[in-house]
Formats: sequence, structure tokens, C-alpha cells
Amino acid sequence: MPSLPYDGKESRLHELILSSNLRLRDALQAYGYYHATWHSKTLPLKNGDAVVQYDIALGQPIRVRNTDIRILGTITEAPSLRQRIKPFPLSNGNILDQVSYETWKDQSLSFLRSRGYIRAYYQRHELLIDKKNDWADIYLWLNSGERFRVGSISIVGAERYPRWFIERYLTFKTGDWYSPDALSVTESNLHDANRFENVQVLGDTAHPVDTAVPVTVKLASLPEQHLKVGVGYSTNIGLNGILYYDNYNMFQRAQHLHVAVQAAQRTRNIGATYTWPIGSTLGSEYIATTSFQNETYQIWSANELSAAIGRRWALADNARKNVNATIQAMFNLEQASYTVSGISDSSFYLYPSVTYRVQNYRNILRPVSGFYVQATAEGASKVWGSTSNFMRLRVRGGWDQMLSPDWGIGARASLGALWLHGPIRNLPPDLRFFGGGQNSLPGYAYESQGPTDAQGAVVGGRLLAVAGIHIDRFITHDWAVGAFYDAGNAFDSFSSFHVLQDIGIGTRWYSPVGPIILDLAHPLIAPRAPAVRVALSVGFNF
Repeated sequence: MPSLPYDGKESRLHELILSSNLRLRDALQAYGYYHATWHSKTLPLKNGDAVVQYDIALGQPIRVRNTDIRILGTITEAPSLRQRIKPFPLSNGNILDQVSYETWKDQSLSFLRSRGYIRAYYQRHELLIDKKNDWADIYLWLNSGERFRVGSISIVGAERYPRWFIERYLTFKTGDWYSPDALSVTESNLHDANRFENVQVLGDTAHPVDTAVPVTVKLASLPEQHLKVGVGYSTNIGLNGILYYDNYNMFQRAQHLHVAVQAAQRTRNIGATYTWPIGSTLGSEYIATTSFQNETYQIWSANELSAAIGRRWALADNARKNVNATIQAMFNLEQASYTVSGISDSSFYLYPSVTYRVQNYRNILRPVSGFYVQATAEGASKVWGSTSNFMRLRVRGGWDQMLSPDWGIGARASLGALWLHGPIRNLPPDLRFFGGGQNSLPGYAYESQGPTDAQGAVVGGRLLAVAGIHIDRFITHDWAVGAFYDAGNAFDSFSSFHVLQDIGIGTRWYSPVGPIILDLAHPLIAPRAPAVRVALSVGFNF
């Protein structure tokens, strides 16, 4: 039993023991032991607390003598759906387990109501117990009633947004089987759009038209233009200030303009992204971006002017809220001047890229169970005016799993391969591969590791392989401490692959805005000052 507060008073201890006896009796009876007896012994502790020990004799259990389980109503006309109701967990002769009994009752009723049988009910639900003769009879007659479909759908409010755009967030349509779960996911989708202040998705189950339930979507819009100012910190770029401007309804066509200005210790940039939704699938849109970045890191510095235009296709059903899968095709322009390990160059590239992303976490604000994968393929040719011909592939992924309510494990990996016609100096730093940093090898400075030139200066590589594992111990639901190990590096060939390693410990806080992770990492191979590096990240790093 869990510990109970005790202030050292004898009367309080007596009260707690009586309460524990009642809870113990209820717990034993819930699992069929109505004749259990016990003796208790109180052991005082040195700190003034007390421990109560119980010696329990379970006695003869109550066993199931007879079960009468019936599924009635119109669901009998859908045998494939009827078969999806789990078999009743108790058979004749089993010890009476009322926890399993109640769980099956609730789950079976919820299953029917989530699939259109909104008036499903138990026509009979009786549990008859004869404690004298140690038997129980169970009668459960579940009547599905009529099955209902979604009727007319009305959208009220948010008049400045096109109706077709709002309909993209709906996870149901007229004629679908009515599901409260689908209404709930739709409501959540609309909340996450950052466009609506109040969202209600209501089914009028009290006034169906024949077997069709009218649905009303009630919306109140947020201001279409947002301006945000913030201060943050990232281990990779240092202290930074950020200014965001968003207009979520350009030309009253639900097109989104996002402008970001960032000034940090190691980078300064200004960029704009314009997206305009197309089609009926949530997440499908055209994209145009432009940015200018000035970056200065330990190994390299660069000034980069870039622009891109393309299209994103959503692959996942928006009714599955935890799944986000897209393919994005872009045509990119990049003009850069840069210095890597004291050698200056410039380049110009026009190149297409294709990116596949999938993220499947039960809760993205608490990503402790699930996985993600991101793969990008891109390439340039001198025929298009680029400085060199190249092909580049990069894959990143992660996996997390809870082993128990208190323990979790996870792994991550980054792989990259680059084919380049010419010397590595023809590529700007962002297209080369480096090791180091909070999402790579946190025991080493950001993008400070990789192949070197004849003078021993790091210049970046054509291949990348980094992997890591971690284990977390949860102190509370939202706080955990963890330990991790990483290995890998950037390199030019497997024969010259110099594997770096680090270990570390850290804390994780799963806050209302996402995970906040603070790690202390120590390099095991070729350590350089400082011996311990601090890595801080905020939010889910996809």
C-alpha cells in the first residue's frame, strides 16, 4: 500500500490502520477474495514513522459459475465489426475478477459508441454473488441500438477564412459513421492551426434526422497578424533574440507569411516563408522561402543567401493526430562566401531536393514513445550554372520507448553520403558533413569535427555516421534524469573513419511547450577543453 501521512499521534495511527483495512478489504474483494482474513502488526521507526505489516490468508475465492454474455441490436448485421469486440475475459470456473469485468464493460460500450452506435447500452448488467456457496453469475446483455451516420455539417464563425480551408481540418464527412473520437480529433486539429481562439465541434445526438446526426463546427478567429519577440539560448548558437511576424490569412485565402529575424552570438539571419494551402488534404501546400545568414563557428564562418520554391504533400490521414508524414520537393538557390579553417572560397548552386519526413509519437509535447525519420536527397550540376556537380543524401532518425512508468530508453542516428566532382572546398559548409553539437556529438563543439587537410585543419567530410543511445529514469511524470552515450564522426572513407565517443548525464522536463533538455557531456576520444560541455535544447528536435 502507498504510504500515508502520519504525525506521530496514536489516534492518527489508529485512524490510518482502520482506513488501510477498508482499502485492503475492497482490493481483495475486487479480485474475488471475499473470505480473506489478516492480522496486522505495527512497527515503529526511529524517525517517528510507523510501518504496518499484514499477514493475509486469502481463503476460498469466489468463482464464476455461469456467464450470459449477449451482443444484441443492429450490430448483428455487421458480423465483421461484431467480431472486433474482445471476448469476455472470464469463463466458468475462473476466480471472479471484477477489475477485468468492469474494464470489458467500459471498453465494449466505448467501442460501439465510437463506431456510430451512439445509443448503445446494457440491456442487462448483473453480477450475482453467493458468498455462502462461493459462486457468481454474470449477466451482460449489450444492445447496440441503431447505427448513426454524420449528417449535415455546418461551419459557424471565422467568416474571413475560406470554407474549403476549414474543411481540410475535418476528419469526417457527411455519410461517415458518426464517431465522437473523430469530432474530438477535428477539434484538436483546429486548435493547433494557430488561427482560431475558440473551437467547438458538436454533434446533435439528441435530434438526429432519421439515423443522421447533424454536426456544427463553431469557430472564433484569432487576430490574423501576430508579432512575437523572444529571447532564448541554444548551445550551438549561444544567447539569441528573435522577432517573429506572422500573417495567417494573406489575401483572405488562408495563405501564411512567416518572417523571422534572429540575432545570436554565432549567427545572424533574416528569413521569410510563404505557404499557400492547396487541395483538400491537411498539410498539402506550396512553399516559397528566402533567407540571409551570417554564421561564425569554431571551424567555419559563412555568409549565405538562399531561396527555394516547391511543394509539400501530406501522406498521413489527418484523423491520426499523432502521425505526421510528408514529402517535400524544392528547387533551391544558394549563393555563399565562406571561410573554413582559414581558407576562403565562394560558390553558387542551383539544385533540386526531395525530403521525406515521418513522425509518430503519441504526444509530441512528451515524446517518450514513438519514432521519427527524415531523409533528404539533393543534387546539383554545372549544366545549371552550379560551381560543381554533387549528389547528397542524409538520413536522420530517432526512436523512444517507455519500459515502465519509471524507465525509458531511446536511440538516434544520423547518416550522410556525398558524391562531389572536385575538391571539398567547392561546397559551402552547410553542404559538407561535420560532427559535434547537441544533436550529434554533444561532447564536442558544434560542427568542429571531421576530416582534416594536410595542415591538420578540419575541413568537413563526404560521409557521416553518428549514433547514440540514452536511458531515462522518471522522478515524476514530467521530470526525468538520464544518461547517454554517442559515437561517430564525419569522414571521407571507411579506412580513415576516426570514431569519436562521448558520455553524459542530464535532466529532462516535459513542459507544456515541449521537452526542455539540459545535458552535461564529456568527450572520451581526443578530449579538448572544456572537459565537460553543456548542451541545452528546447522543444522536439525533428
